[in-house]
Amino acid sequence: MLAVNEAVDNTRLFEAAGDRVVDWIVLSQLGDFLLAGVLTHEIATSRSPYRPREVVRARIHQLLEQGLVEHRGPALAATDELRPLIGTLMDARADAAAQLWRGHEDDVDQASRTAQELGALVSDDHVVAAVHRTLPAPEDPYLRLHGRLVTLRYVRQHDHMEAWLAHGLTASEIVVMTGLWNGEDVASDEAVAQLAARGLATDDPPALTDASQRMRAQIEADTNERSQAIFTGLGEDETAEFLAVLRRLPG
Repeated sequence: MLAVNEAVDNTRLFEAAGDRVVDWIVLSQLGDFLLAGVLTHEIATSRSPYRPREVVRARIHQLLEQGLVEHRGPALAATDELRPLIGTLMDARADAAAQLWRGHEDDVDQASRTAQELGALVSDDHVVAAVHRTLPAPEDPYLRLHGRLVTLRYVRQHDHMEAWLAHGLTASEIVVMTGLWNGEDVASDEAVAQLAARGLATDDPPALTDASQRMRAQIEADTNERSQAIFTGLGEDETAEFLAVLRRLPG
């Protein structure tokens, strides 16, 4: 799924936008919800748990001011001006998926059907995934599989958030902790200072302590355990086959 996103030809998007200033990051994350007219502020902020809510709301407000998004009942929807741009994004995404997966049609079809089964098992407290699974399925088989894998990605995103919240971390703290856990360079900022005050980091230079190394590993383990819930409903054999099919697909 991530390989498809990385393979999207962004030049097509810029050409489609022309002189208009378009927040393609927001559209790439929320375009399918907007196209279906089901985007709410809860979905928008839950979809971006590592960004401050006021930042997410401000970016949505900008789209409203541009006339690219409109209120439709309790939700937000793409206007007629925006819909073709989202369509271009979806076409580019479909082409990227086809380039990766063409020639693997049987596996694409099998993975798509199983991903749909898994999506149906998602509990409603996984707000983003629960709404995403109800979006109209694309006719393109490659884009359809990509969309259903995105639903499962939202399941893990939610479960990961629940795991780090259970350990009393804030969004900025888990971002810093994960960066350090992955060996990335992290600037010494307020989040580092907050972790240091709890004995979970040193701030000069920023580094994880033994306690935070164990905590971050436990968060990953907790995330995996939470995410296993829907696979329990699928069954052991079908889960193993699903993973085998995904491994056969390039990317």
